[in-house]
Amino acid sequence: MQFKKCRNRTCSLVVGLVMAVSLASVSAIAATPPLAPVVPYTTAGGRTLSTAQFKGHRTMLWLLSTWCGSCAAGLQTMADKAGPLEKSGLRVVILRNYQNGGYPGPAIRKFVDRVAPTLLRQPGWVFGDASLQLDSAYNHKHYPDIYFLIDANGRVQAVDGAPSATMDTILRFAGRN
Repeated sequence: MQFKKCRNRTCSLVVGLVMAVSLASVSAIAATPPLAPVVPYTTAGGRTLSTAQFKGHRTMLWLLSTWCGSCAAGLQTMADKAGPLEKSGLRVVILRNYQNGGYPGPAIRKFVDRVAPTLLRQPGWVFGDASLQLDSAYNHKHYPDIYFLIDANGRVQAVDGAPSATMDTILRFAGRN
């Protein structure tokens, strides 16, 4: 297929306008944060839940490995900031990576009990294990320590790791209304 070149000013203006509108549309689409994938996970108590339950609530989904040193430090920092996080209404879901990232380590409840036992009494906080589907959707690169800040509309607003080093980001997100 051959296109004729624009030879007059009106044609050039129309082509330029179409290109500008197209680029603006692409920019608007690219600026929209992605929807959080809907997949199952298992609580430490053995219940199967879904990330679909995050919708309507600001949520921090943190995937960690129980052999990971920065995860232990992050858990201690989360315990230190549990009051402000709870007060903000942020839901916190902390899941052990699928098969603990392929390395041995304690179950999530034992890990939390050893590192930051006060978190086990936090109302609204959920501890459990990532399913293979969750691992594939959220952590396909198998990071030992990665979290997602998900807004009430189910859109991922931030992805980071090491809450002990990035707590300011988490607190800013938690403080949004």
